[in-house]
Amino acid sequence: MAQVGIQFSLWLSDGVLVDQTEAGEIMTFSAGDGQWLPALEAFVLSVPMGETGQFLIPPEQAFGFPDPNQIHWVPMGDMGLIVPEVNQIIEFNLPNGDTTAARVLAVDEDLVQLDFSHPLAGHELILEVTRVS
Repeated sequence: MAQVGIQFSLWLSDGVLVDQTEAGEIMTFSAGDGQWLPALEAFVLSVPMGETGQFLIPPEQAFGFPDPNQIHWVPMGDMGLIVPEVNQIIEFNLPNGDTTAARVLAVDEDLVQLDFSHPLAGHELILEVTRVS
């Protein structure tokens, strides 16, 4: 697998910055290693070396759409010291040592409604990428 070096910025279509490489930082990955979603990787690989490309990526080519089966009500007592607020993203530790994130949809006295879909599910994204190697 070929090593690919890039600098990138990723925004929501409304202009909110989601992620980016720092000034002078180069992110490297092996093409085809599964680190990037297939559509994102295809966009990156389509940019000629030394050039910059910008792509509007629809949800179905990025993180899909929110999954109703990933919405759960959790007892407030299970939140520990966290005081949940609507639209807050909360990270949870899983028994295997991994982490997962959920967005708070609703909060009432005894329960919190959480959406464990990917936080970027349902969003159009803008990827700007410069190929450096």
